[in-house]
Amino acid sequence: MNPEAVKSIVRLLYTKNAGYTRREIIEKLGISDGGRLSRNLNALIAGDFIIKYVPFGMSKRAEHYKLIDPFCLFYLHFIGPQVGSNHKFWQQNTTEQAVVTWRGYAFENVCFNHIDQIKDALGISGVITTSSAWSKRDDDENGVQIDLLLCRNDNVINMCEIKFYSGDFTVNKSYYNTLLQRQETLAKEVSRKMAIYNTLITTNGLKKNEYSSIFTNTVTMEDLFREIR
Repeated sequence: MNPEAVKSIVRLLYTKNAGYTRREIIEKLGISDGGRLSRNLNALIAGDFIIKYVPFGMSKRAEHYKLIDPFCLFYLHFIGPQVGSNHKFWQQNTTEQAVVTWRGYAFENVCFNHIDQIKDALGISGVITTSSAWSKRDDDENGVQIDLLLCRNDNVINMCEIKFYSGDFTVNKSYYNTLLQRQETLAKEVSRKMAIYNTLITTNGLKKNEYSSIFTNTVTMEDLFREIR
């Protein structure tokens, strides 16, 4: 295994949260397809640096490789390009938007690293499940993006919203309508037999109000680090 080749793959996968297909990796890095690339990718998967998954609605030929290692993500985001020799970076920037955005991004990756714990919290540990993110661009400019889909073989899909929040998360009318729109868009893409459960994964919990019933289930940070029963 060539360390420099492996590092180049990691740096590339960092540039896109959803990851890249094997063909895209070959084209963007200007490398040849073959056993060496397979060995490098398999080594990264075995070391839990990356995962291989099929985005929702795509065929197996569209398998993506996604960087999930927390340290690699943190290093490439902050240590290398951002901080440099500024040893006071965190004291000076803890409330900056770049750091706030990073917390949400990092929490999303924590969730992808704890799918088994999420399933356990939902009471579906014994159900065969595939997990992926999903995005769909409609006629409007915003399109639809869903943080995590758990597609279960019991004809249920958990449409998961991942929210890093300092307190209990609150659903307002605007966000409630956004969730309804996403659920409607997803329903058009799946069999009518499939039930869609809106699921919140957040740091602390969900504040009860007139709109909170949009979520069927809530998973917290505590659930992500609880020992699986």
